Amino acid sequence: TTQQSREAPRRRSPNLRHTLSPENLRTLADRGGAAADTGSVSSSVGLTQANSDTDLVSAQSRSSLTASTLEYTLNRGQNLVISWDIKEEVGATDWIGLYHIDETSPSNVWDCKNRGVNGTQKGQIVWRLEPGPYFMEAETKISFKYYHGASGALRATTPCITVKNPAAEGLAEQVGIEHPRKLISFTLTDLRATGLKKGMFFNPDPYLKMYIHPGKRSVFPVFSHHGQERRSAIIANTTNPIWHGEKYTFVALMTDILYIEVKDKFAKSRPIIKRFLGQLAIPVQRLIEKIPG
Repeated sequence: TTQQSREAPRRRSPNLRHTLSPENLRTLADRGGAAADTGSVSSSVGLTQANSDTDLVSAQSRSSLTASTLEYTLNRGQNLVISWDIKEEVGATDWIGLYHIDETSPSNVWDCKNRGVNGTQKGQIVWRLEPGPYFMEAETKISFKYYHGASGALRATTPCITVKNPAAEGLAEQVGIEHPRKLISFTLTDLRATGLKKGMFFNPDPYLKMYIHPGKRSVFPVFSHHGQERRSAIIANTTNPIWHGEKYTFVALMTDILYIEVKDKFAKSRPIIKRFLGQLAIPVQRLIEKIPG
């Protein structure tokens, strides 16, 4: 009857589920959506707005990512436990990223951890937060995001977590002018190399390995963002490769150094060719100064 149909619980089709992934965001940027602010990203990818139907989906049917506390104080011996309960497909390459609460780009991750080889839908991990360039303020708001490793799909996000740093004022004085404490984000694109060394019989198959390290002066400390690493695609059979359209995003301090290594893909058929083809070390400050405007 009509009355029974009204009382029957409404179910949401699984086909209506939407996810944000690094691939989706990259596609948006290529279409000119790179300048979109945080308020327009969701509408650009066609996410439906919340309505009364959303509330009819029970909590048991949603993937979730939770934290043991929503208020964490540094250097107090607290354990921050991140727990997940994923309803969709999971895998050993799934990972959890730490982000500023306002961050929308998956690539601008502050820190990340692999969820481990356990293939179950539920699990937890202890996350140790330490003072550093991310937590120089008295309070910093963050969230954690669970990503499916195979597809890059966002599975779940924690509520906002407030990280308190009682020593923030002292840290700021210690860093001082010598240590600009503001992390900046920059993106490299359309990189190229020229005149690479070729082997006796073969041209190399070059690729790039890029990473961020602290400045060479001993006073520069190591923070959790150091060691970020990006790799390019392999360009086959060339001494003058161009990585058209590839974008690599980093977060760094102005005192950091960006290293770019050019390597040859290892091939068993020609093991005598050296994998290392060259290296470029660029201070981040000099790199930023070269940006027009």
